[in-house]
Amino acid sequence: MNTNNPKLAILASAVLLSWSMVAGADTSKFNPFRSPAPIQQNSIDSGLTCAQLDREISRATPYTYNYRTDFDKDPYAGGTIVASATIPLIGYIYPAYSLFRGIAEDKRIHSANNRIEHLRRLKQEKYCYEDRS
Repeated sequence: MNTNNPKLAILASAVLLSWSMVAGADTSKFNPFRSPAPIQQNSIDSGLTCAQLDREISRATPYTYNYRTDFDKDPYAGGTIVASATIPLIGYIYPAYSLFRGIAEDKRIHSANNRIEHLRRLKQEKYCYEDRS
């Protein structure tokens, strides 16, 4: 077996790079897409008034939006396809990175939805939905 095989070296580097991204390497400094900062959890929510709870819900709502682009509209995916035409194994790097970023985005959306549901439960406990006039 020839140990100087360039295809084997490219495959090994692509696998190692993909594994390091998925294994939890810090990729927060390189993010080609916009994404809001994580939502802050407060332990003093029970002391908020109904109007303040409404403001917190409206502040948390944009964090539930999905900022990912579709594959057919993603310019980086197109560049990966072109690059993989010249270097075949390079095409596996960006999809792994995209999967990693998608998982992080799903976690952010899920935590924002949980926060909104928690605030809505507090509004229900304080009878904010009933007209008391």
